[in-house]
Amino acid sequence: MGALRLPGVVTRCIRTVAGWFGGWDVWALRDPLRSYVLGVPLASLVAVAVFGAETRWQVRNAVIFVALLACGAIAVEATRTVKEVHGALSRDLQTVWYLTIAIALPPVYAFAAPMLLTVYKLWRMPRMIVHRRVFSNSTISLAYGCASIIFRAFPGRLAAETPGTGKHVLIWTLAVAACGLTAWLINCTLVLVAIKLSDSGARIREFMGTRESITSDLVELSLAVSLSLVVAINPVLMVLALPSIILYRRYLMHAQLVAHTRMDAKTGLLNTATWQREATAEFARALRTHAPLALAMVDIDHFKDMNETAGHLVRDQLLRDIAGMLKDQLPDHDLIGRFGSEEFAILLPQTDRNEAKRISERLRDHIAGEPIAIESGTQAGFVFRLTVSIGVAVLNESRRALAELIGAADSALEQARSTGWNKVCVISDSLAETEESQGDLSGW
Repeated sequence: MGALRLPGVVTRCIRTVAGWFGGWDVWALRDPLRSYVLGVPLASLVAVAVFGAETRWQVRNAVIFVALLACGAIAVEATRTVKEVHGALSRDLQTVWYLTIAIALPPVYAFAAPMLLTVYKLWRMPRMIVHRRVFSNSTISLAYGCASIIFRAFPGRLAAETPGTGKHVLIWTLAVAACGLTAWLINCTLVLVAIKLSDSGARIREFMGTRESITSDLVELSLAVSLSLVVAINPVLMVLALPSIILYRRYLMHAQLVAHTRMDAKTGLLNTATWQREATAEFARALRTHAPLALAMVDIDHFKDMNETAGHLVRDQLLRDIAGMLKDQLPDHDLIGRFGSEEFAILLPQTDRNEAKRISERLRDHIAGEPIAIESGTQAGFVFRLTVSIGVAVLNESRRALAELIGAADSALEQARSTGWNKVCVISDSLAETEESQGDLSGW
């Protein structure tokens, strides 16, 4: 009787698995991105099979592996109530366990660990975007599997299974740090290829080069090296490291969530509420210290007409690219925010009237001279040239509140738009100065 039911059970299992895979959003991606996102997990599975066949299995290694995976699972459970940031690069400190596995155990364990913890995490947190989570953990699998191979390629006098004493323990620690850094580079490279395939105009610095991301990566590497050393001395000591790793994981995930809520999703700039809150603090500081301060309001010319003509997908890309130009041209100014549908607000601390005008002219000229190629949709391949109008106001005796400074900059912006577009208007106490741009509107 059981034998007769077996084919039906197998069929239902196959249908369930097929439905799970068929429901992935990955099938909606275009090649070559789809092939890449599917190919990386496949490469990771192949690596597990190849190195698994070559591994001499030992009970001690299996016990250490299970213990480290259990610590990773406990860290997941302890932070499961902290909401994760979806659709953006995030750090969850799990690589601390992966580097330790890569150093303490044969390579097959390092290749397999991210996969197993991914399955556990998808089971416990089913609302995550599956194909992104599978892909990102497959890149980690390949990265730390390679780190394990590299560590074992070092001569024994440099990096044996256990650290010695004196100078040897320092050399051993440096070797582990080098392997951790190599894994980070491999992982970043694999992820950035996917980002570039998804959006060729993506700016790498926004994902990897910020001060916050570099600091987080260095702290994570430091914890991973320290845990590797502890486990190499005595695996039981990993229990002592678990509480501190969980606490920092909670802090890191919460900080990422807070940072994400500060941003406008379409442009990557500060959203209006965050910009006003931080601009108010900067404005108060300028009043207190009698420091110069300027505000530039930037508006994309004729953008409403373009939105009706080109559609929302083109509109979103143009907004994103203009925002990227603002950040590229003002790398030292953090207070750039989206202020309305197609307006941006830029607060310029320690900037007087002449300097604010020079900065605004440079922004206007750069945007007018930078073509934007549409990358997807029915208008893929079309090239747009946009222009902007900019209104500038500076802090003075007649503007003692941020709202007054915003109002003055808005008035200057309105004058720039009403007298011909593609202009910079700097407003003072008694007059507004405008200067014609060399750009034109023929690009769209």
